[in-house]
Amino acid sequence: MATRIKVCGLKDAATAQCALELGADYLGLVLTPSQRQISRDAAQRIMEQVPGGRFVLVGRDVDDGELEGWLATAAQGVQIHGTAPSGWIQRAQRAGKMAIATTLRQDADVVLLDNPEPGSGQARDWQVPPFTRPIWLAGGLNPDNVRQVVAALRPAGVDVSSGVEIGGEKDWGLIQRFIEEVRRGDKAST
Repeated sequence: MATRIKVCGLKDAATAQCALELGADYLGLVLTPSQRQISRDAAQRIMEQVPGGRFVLVGRDVDDGELEGWLATAAQGVQIHGTAPSGWIQRAQRAGKMAIATTLRQDADVVLLDNPEPGSGQARDWQVPPFTRPIWLAGGLNPDNVRQVVAALRPAGVDVSSGVEIGGEKDWGLIQRFIEEVRRGDKAST
């Protein structure tokens, strides 16, 4: 099965559309304080302008009010780092959203293993622990190393943000190279 690809930290519809057309499976929109943060209104506009995209709303230390607002959007998933409201995974699933946990949670749809400082671009010790839920890897992935990570570890998915940026902005050429290298890794692991 092909490795799922999430390009995270998107801030405009044109780049989201580009990532989708290049083969990204999921498009991440950061709604909490970060250099990639956008407002919920901006996220809603991007989702409306890229109707074919599968969007994931991403945040850290999310409260009940924020979560309820997220669940009312057209996003297909939510990903929470840090503290989260009680029962957030079940609430997301009841709302028809994929719940992406950042710790090993059996009730999550996907577990994303990232660096302690998500979006920092710092490499992590990539591993895929034995676990029953799909594992996605993040943290320091870029076009130069993702093929080897995918071929060696066969994660269910990979997530990239700073690894496809130049000067803090998404670079379409790097997004394309990243996706191509993931697919090369898929072929090398079969």
